[in-house]
Amino acid sequence: SMGVKLPSGSPLPTMSPPAMSPPTGVPPPSMAPPGGPPPGTAVAPSSSSVSSGVGGPDLPQTPQKPAASLKPEETNDTLAEVGKAAKDYLDVLMPIAIPKEEEDSRPVPKQVQCLEDNTDLFKMFDVDMHRFDPKAVRKGYHRMVQFVHPDKLGRESSTADKARFTKLKQAYTVLNDEQLRAVYRQFCFGISGSGGCPAQGHEVALAKALEMGRDLRKMGEERAIVLHKAAETGWAVQQKDQDGRSLRGDGRKTGHKFNFFNDISSSEDDEAEMEKERRGMSIQKIVEKSPKYADSFLDRVKLLLLDPRISRPSAGGAFTILDDLKVLDMLNDNPKTVQKNLRKVRSTVKQMNWAMTALLQHKESPWRGLEVKGSLAEHGITKLLGLIKSGIAFGKFSETHEEDLLKLFDTLHRLYMDIFERRGQELLKGAIQAELAVVYLLPESGGRLPDGTRVMLQDLASRPDLNGRGGVIRAWDYALQRYSVELEKDDAKRNSSGPQLPSNPDLLALDDVDSDDELQQETSKVELSIPKKIMVMPKNVLVDLEPPRKRLEELVRNWNAWRGRPRSVSASQDAEAVAAALGPPLESMASYLQEAASAVGTGSTCGRDGADLIEFECREALQGARNLAAKLLGETPEEPPPAPPMNEPPPALVPVAGSGCEVSQALKEAAEVAAASIELRQKKRSRSRGRRKRSRSRSRRRRRHSSSESGK
Repeated sequence: SMGVKLPSGSPLPTMSPPAMSPPTGVPPPSMAPPGGPPPGTAVAPSSSSVSSGVGGPDLPQTPQKPAASLKPEETNDTLAEVGKAAKDYLDVLMPIAIPKEEEDSRPVPKQVQCLEDNTDLFKMFDVDMHRFDPKAVRKGYHRMVQFVHPDKLGRESSTADKARFTKLKQAYTVLNDEQLRAVYRQFCFGISGSGGCPAQGHEVALAKALEMGRDLRKMGEERAIVLHKAAETGWAVQQKDQDGRSLRGDGRKTGHKFNFFNDISSSEDDEAEMEKERRGMSIQKIVEKSPKYADSFLDRVKLLLLDPRISRPSAGGAFTILDDLKVLDMLNDNPKTVQKNLRKVRSTVKQMNWAMTALLQHKESPWRGLEVKGSLAEHGITKLLGLIKSGIAFGKFSETHEEDLLKLFDTLHRLYMDIFERRGQELLKGAIQAELAVVYLLPESGGRLPDGTRVMLQDLASRPDLNGRGGVIRAWDYALQRYSVELEKDDAKRNSSGPQLPSNPDLLALDDVDSDDELQQETSKVELSIPKKIMVMPKNVLVDLEPPRKRLEELVRNWNAWRGRPRSVSASQDAEAVAAALGPPLESMASYLQEAASAVGTGSTCGRDGADLIEFECREALQGARNLAAKLLGETPEEPPPAPPMNEPPPALVPVAGSGCEVSQALKEAAEVAAASIELRQKKRSRSRGRRKRSRSRSRRRRRHSSSESGK
């Protein structure tokens, strides 16, 4: 399947470990020589098959024929193995020159003229080389490929069209690869300072990047040939003693025992992936990821605990740890398997300990009380892996290995039981919380929609362009009786198909395409005026049931996965009685959650009237799940609180403590004194007002009396 052919009856020779370097010879048919012309040019292809040079001097050589004696049909056989004929094949990693068109040829579309005028790749795809965005490159590629793709031209592709298409793929390949992009940027724009290099332009930089790409491809294909040969025939491993003398015996590895990368690194931990996932993770994100870490630990440590030499199966899928663990037999039988499983468990324990440490001071930490056991487990696994490595080297395991492994199994078993029980309690509490997340979204809830609910706008007469747009409820205005909805940003293009090219071969409608682009830009300008928030009436919002549907489906999936994991039962317990007591309730919980998830999914599919159709079934299923979850948790089932009110609630009254409290008595006396002082002030003001009125009336009478006497 890899293009390697050998003559029939000629076996592949064995290889020694020092000769780990890939074989040299003629490159595979899908790759042209770094210095030679690309396939598909006028140069006649070589007649030597791939197998003639793949194995070097050790492989039998096939007789070569002169190129002139080959038939025209035979010249295409080599490249036909990769699915293309020589005349139609253009290598993306080889330098390509676009042939000049004749005078009566079709004009080059201006959108792809950058492929021929030595425009640098960053300007060609309109991206910033300092802040590279692969999405922008992908957009630019799809925008230009419409003018050069053979299926979009509407006619038979010419040689220049094929060259332009390959040139575009070439530019896209260089920009999307980090190493090739770095080489191109270095030679195109140069590096200032001591030890740098001058800018040499687009052509030289592209040639350097393509040369590096060909070298990388050659190394990858030659390594694939090495792996293929190892899987077919195995490696002849020459064992040596401590003095460097070769040992006798056939130490050949067959295909299923061969691991090429095990000689490079003996660690199977996903340290790099774990570190990349942790980087920049917030506290809330760690809390959300913690159930995933717990499930991963339960699944990986299960392989060790369910070994027949460690535990025995019990009724209901449970297991019971044996009184006498035969860990030494386990190490002697297959130490590599124990080592591999312990490495997997160590990676999950490290991830859990990191989450425990990050959430140590967080009040919602799901790891509360498990920090010591997690640290003991990680320390024990790390220590035991070193001991197992030494035991494998000496070929013998002692009582020290047995003692440490017994301690580790005890720690892992206790940690497994604690995390198993805690995970079940979290899922039961999640079932209770799921009712609160769904019941307020159904009709006849007796209130408004809670904040944070995702809705769809509908029946807006003033802004019909916003109908069907999604948003999130942020607040409720009691005075206006309206929701404040924050509209979601629509980053994706509504018309993903883009402008369609005309089917006529002369491309006479390119002006129409330009006008479509301008119309699209105007449409985008109009979309920019869409407000961030909008106030709408309750009749103008439609509840989106997709988020609660996903939440319920994830809860059902996690519950079934937890229910399917084996439960640890001690030897003093009756496993059949435990299975009979817990089996039916757990099955009923699964059915309740599945019914609720199916009902919400049906309502989400039905659209506007979906919530009315599934209201009764959804309430019944969620109520049954809530009552059963409270019973399993040992709590009293409680009805969900009422929905948020439509009208503003009255201010809450602060209850005054009893008369025996000194603080309340002092506050009461201070209030009485303040009330008495206010009353006295009011009385004084009323008296002063009366006096002022009397004095004014007396002065008026005196003036009148004096004026009447003077008149007489």
